[in-house]
Amino acid sequence: LQRDAYERTQRRLTTVIGARRAAPLAAAEPGTPHRTIHDAGHGTALPGRKVRGEGDEPGRDATVNRAYVGLGATFELLLTAYGRDSIDGAGMPLVATVHYDREYNNAFWNGEQMVFGDGDGEIFLDFTLPIDVIGHELFHGVTQHTANLAYFGQSGALNESVSDVFGSLIKQYT
Repeated sequence: LQRDAYERTQRRLTTVIGARRAAPLAAAEPGTPHRTIHDAGHGTALPGRKVRGEGDEPGRDATVNRAYVGLGATFELLLTAYGRDSIDGAGMPLVATVHYDREYNNAFWNGEQMVFGDGDGEIFLDFTLPIDVIGHELFHGVTQHTANLAYFGQSGALNESVSDVFGSLIKQYT
């Protein structure tokens, strides 16, 4: 609960002070995803150790592979259905961290990247399993880079609702 409260506070601050802009990639080609997946090793330091980059072959860690595919599916929907180059509309690299904390029962957009817990194995499973969760959380980034809705009160409810809709759209699209 303390970790969630901390992350929610950090995310709320991005609506006030703004998130750091992702550095553009030197060889970035418009209209193509630029995904990087990190492994937190069950710690909380972000982003963690890089385990897969754009174009890398799948590895043995299914969680890493699902995160990579989910980021790509979200990117593809944004580009093909809405003509939007990544979540910021300007080719923003998509960064994710998996294996966050121990038995962490959540996934979240922290204002700069995606973070996935593995769940506790009882109530919650790995948060990369449902692609709509990946899409939902990434769409918080779209909202941040468009409307910049706060994460509390009525605007927070609207922020969640919009992410729910787009999470479902990504699930249907894939």
